[in-house]
Amino acid sequence: MKYLLALLLILPLFSFAQNDNMRKVIKDALADKTNKQVCVDKVISDKQTAIAVAEPILFKIYGKGHILGERPYNVSLIDGYWVLSGTLPKGWDGGTFFIILAAKDGRVIKLIHYK
Repeated sequence: MKYLLALLLILPLFSFAQNDNMRKVIKDALADKTNKQVCVDKVISDKQTAIAVAEPILFKIYGKGHILGERPYNVSLIDGYWVLSGTLPKGWDGGTFFIILAAKDGRVIKLIHYK
């Protein structure tokens, strides 16, 4: 019982130390402007990956069913940016999502859902 109590008292200290270490790793990575550790030209290198990155973001904001209802998606790589938008069934009124992702690092450049 004493060991369990001691463990419960010490365990949070390891967690704080680990968080502090991770904070330092994050800070160092953000300060490194050379990006020497990136081993690929593009994080999002193909259409399937662009969709795999965009869908969870869109699902969380607009709802999975709503976004899946906008399939098939229009997906294009233009000047290093993935441009994705939904489609509506023929004859339907309304808008679709529109998202731009940076191919190099996966950043969301623009995100909107038209009405």
